[in-house]
Amino acid sequence: MTLAQLCLLLALGGAGSAVGRLLRLPIWPLTGAILGAATYHLLGSGVTATPPWLSLAGQLLVGYAIGSTVGRDLFMAVRRVTAPGAVIVVSIIGLGVAWGVTFALMGLLEPTAALLGSIPGGVGEMVAAAAGLGADSALVAGMHLIRLLMVVWALPWVLRWASGWRPAS
Repeated sequence: MTLAQLCLLLALGGAGSAVGRLLRLPIWPLTGAILGAATYHLLGSGVTATPPWLSLAGQLLVGYAIGSTVGRDLFMAVRRVTAPGAVIVVSIIGLGVAWGVTFALMGLLEPTAALLGSIPGGVGEMVAAAAGLGADSALVAGMHLIRLLMVVWALPWVLRWASGWRPAS
């Protein structure tokens, strides 16, 4: 990727975020940047991956932002939710594996791509695993992008619905 291509990619991602904010997209910095950066590829750039150092820098920034909020209260809360969290994670992984196996057995997807695209995980990590295992990394990326956008866009409505819940007395 040349410097000019990188600048165009970043500009389109920033423009997408700005449009996302104007359109009041849920979590507009993320969804807008995804859609803006996707237009870069739709314009026929021919470049299919950002430089590894840029992905690393993004992951580091997210890690710093999250890590800076960690305090003692977090560790107390984590102790309280370890068991329910483990049940949720095992359930989600189990459902993902079941769907992946189903898609593979139905002949809809190749088994490795079906599993990597159906189980939860970071988009970058799952795509890297697909590439390393010789699976269709673009397909895995697409499956996770759809999952990510659906979760992010549904989240405000789900939270609004859940805000009316009251704990049992």
